[in-house]
Amino acid sequence: MAEVKTAFNASCLNCGLQKICFPTGLSRAEMDSLDHIVQRKPPLQKNQLLFAAGDPFKSLYAIRAGVMKVFSFTDGGEEIIHGFYLPGDVVGVDALAGKVHMFSAMALDATSVCTLPFDELSDLSREIPHLNKQVFSILSKEVVDGRLHSELLTKKNADQRIAQFLWSMAERFKNRGYHYLEFRLSILHRDVAIYLGLTPETVSRILAKLHQDDIVTWKKKEVQIHNEEALRTLAGTHYCDSNSCSKVVWL
Repeated sequence: MAEVKTAFNASCLNCGLQKICFPTGLSRAEMDSLDHIVQRKPPLQKNQLLFAAGDPFKSLYAIRAGVMKVFSFTDGGEEIIHGFYLPGDVVGVDALAGKVHMFSAMALDATSVCTLPFDELSDLSREIPHLNKQVFSILSKEVVDGRLHSELLTKKNADQRIAQFLWSMAERFKNRGYHYLEFRLSILHRDVAIYLGLTPETVSRILAKLHQDDIVTWKKKEVQIHNEEALRTLAGTHYCDSNSCSKVVWL
């Protein structure tokens, strides 16, 4: 009987995320080689940890479905959220240097991942130049995201932080080929507040104002962007056109 392909066992070649995950630029044979080392396990449930701070580093993880947050705690027990990860993103990069995870990763919804044992991935990367470049690209993205997050916290006011967060999420959905003006976002407002260095009350107040101004509505897990231009303007993001070019800020 032929194998039935599902969202949790489809090969890299048949995965809908192949253009934004590891297989970018790989030939069919190279994808098959990558697929040979990928391990696919049952999906994580909401609030289940993929790995915890202090766990030994063995693998990188490519998200196939769902949303994850990467977080840690201060010595005083205060939570710090370092980022939110969507399908096509890779988590676990934090442990490359010390071979121990510095942060924890938790599923915010039912989440499936591809496990990539790092020793095998490293061996394969030496044989496949495109794959090696992709690994470095992922490392570069982590560095850039971290610096942009620092800029967000130090240079933007509360309204701009919320607007930039929402627009960056929309852009990430758009880049994955999903609907980006209306999408499901399984992230608690409390977690957004922690990530943006705000209070939950401030987040609620700004979201209520964005809704009142008919710019964005975020109720429960559903986000609707009513005025894309107004949201981009508030976030301080711009696009290049034939007359001018200014920076685009990504999260």
